[in-house]
Amino acid sequence: MNKIFNVIIGVIIATISSCSINTYDPALTTIDVTCYRLPDSMHLVNDSTSMALMLWQDYYSDYYLHNLIDSAISRNLSLHNAILQVNKAESYISRSNGSFLPNVNLSIYQNQMKVSRNPSAYNMHGVGLGISDWEIDMWSRLRNAKKSKIEALMKEQAVMQSVKVKLIADVATLYYRLVGLDAKLKAINEMITMNQHYLHELGSRYPQSLSNKEVSFSTVAVGRSALAIEQAKAELYRSKSLKPRIENDIFITENAINLLLSRSEGEIERIDIEQVVTSNSFNDTIDIGIPAHLISYRPDVIAAEYAVREAFAIKDAASAAMYPRITISGNLATEESLYGSWKDFPTSVVYNLFAGLTQPLFRKKELKHDLRIKEITTHQKVADFKQTLLKACIDVSNVLANYKTNREVIANMAKRYDALFNAYTFSRQLNLTNRADYIDVLVAQGQLLNARMELSDAMIAYYTNRVAIYRVLGGGAML
Repeated sequence: MNKIFNVIIGVIIATISSCSINTYDPALTTIDVTCYRLPDSMHLVNDSTSMALMLWQDYYSDYYLHNLIDSAISRNLSLHNAILQVNKAESYISRSNGSFLPNVNLSIYQNQMKVSRNPSAYNMHGVGLGISDWEIDMWSRLRNAKKSKIEALMKEQAVMQSVKVKLIADVATLYYRLVGLDAKLKAINEMITMNQHYLHELGSRYPQSLSNKEVSFSTVAVGRSALAIEQAKAELYRSKSLKPRIENDIFITENAINLLLSRSEGEIERIDIEQVVTSNSFNDTIDIGIPAHLISYRPDVIAAEYAVREAFAIKDAASAAMYPRITISGNLATEESLYGSWKDFPTSVVYNLFAGLTQPLFRKKELKHDLRIKEITTHQKVADFKQTLLKACIDVSNVLANYKTNREVIANMAKRYDALFNAYTFSRQLNLTNRADYIDVLVAQGQLLNARMELSDAMIAYYTNRVAIYRVLGGGAML
C-alpha cells in the first residue's frame, strides 16, 4: 500500500514540475511611439492634447449633424448588438463567480417498508443538506478562468466602442458628402440658368437662326449665329444631363444615412456648403502633426490587447487543469427510522465530510494537447495585436498624407475657379460688344462648370478626411 501511495505522490509531483506557466507580459503589447510614417513637411509634436480624447460633440459643431449622430447612437442595430455582446460578457463573469461556490443540495425523503407477519410498517424519513465537489482553487484555475471572462468583457467593451466610433464617422462622412452633393446640384442649377440666359440672348440677337429648324446659310454671319445657338443648346443639355445623376447620388446617400439610423426613410436636414466653410465645422487645431502615442486610444488596438490578455488567462487556466484538484464534499442530515413518525422528528443527526485529491492520469495527453492549443492561440493573438497596431499606424499615416494633399488641392482649385469665373465674366462682356467670339463664352462656361464640380469633389474629400483623422485616432471612443 505504501508503494502505491508513493507512486501516486511521485506522479503528482512530476506533473506539477512539468507544468510551467508563461503568464502575460505587458511588453508584448507595448506600442511603439515611432510607428508613424509622416509626409514631408509634417512633423510630430509633443503635445499632451489628444484629439482622440475630444468628445464628438466638441469636434463636430454642426447642429444638424449632432442630431443625426444622436439618433444613430440610440437606434443603430449594429451598435445595439455590440451592447448586447457586452451584456453577454458580463453574464459570463457572473457565472464564473459561481464556480468558487460549492454545489449545495437539499433533500427531503420518506421511505416506508412493511414486513410480512408484522402489522407495523418500517418507516424512515429525514432532511439532508449536501455539499459536493467544492474545489479549492489552489492552482488558480478558477481565478484564471474568471480573469479570462473579465478580459473578454473589456475586449467586448472596446469592440463596442469601435462600432460606435465607426458609426459616428460613417454618419459624419455621409453627411458631408450630402452637403457636397447639394453644392454640386446648386452649381448645376446655376449653370443651367446661365446657359438658358445666354441662349436667350443669342435668340434675341439672332431670332431667325433660333426659330428656323432649317437655316439658309446665305451669309457667314447667319451661319455663325446658327452654329452659336446650336452649341449653346448643346452646352445647356450637357448641364441638364448631369443634374439627374447628382439627384440620384443625393437620393442614395440619404438612404445610406437612414440605414445607419435604422429607418427606411426620413428627411435629412443639413446646412449649405458655404455655411460649412465659414462656420469652421471642426473644432480642432490640427496643423502640423499629431503625437504618435495617441494611437493607444484606438478601440481596435485596445480590443486586440485585451484579446491577448484573455488568451493568456485561458492558457493559464488550462495549465492549472493539469495539477491535482482538491475538492471537499460532505452532507448533514437528520433522520427518524423504525416506527417513528414525522411528529417525533428528528431523533438523530448524520453527517460526514470528505476531502479528496484528484490527479488526472489517463486524460493527461488530452490536457497537454489542450494546453498546447491554448499556447498557440496566445501566439496568434500577439501576432493579431501587432498586425492591428501596424494597420493603425498605416491608417494614420495615410490620413495625414491625404490631409496634407487635400489642403493643397483645395487651395489651388479655389484659385482656379476664381480665375475661370473671371474669364467667363470677361468673355460675356466682350461677346456682348462683339469683341469676343461666342465660342469663347461656351468654352469659359464649360471650364467653369468642370472647375465647380471638381472643387465640390475636393471639398467632399477634404471633409471626409477631417472625419477620418478623428476616426483613426479613436476619436469618439472616450464617451
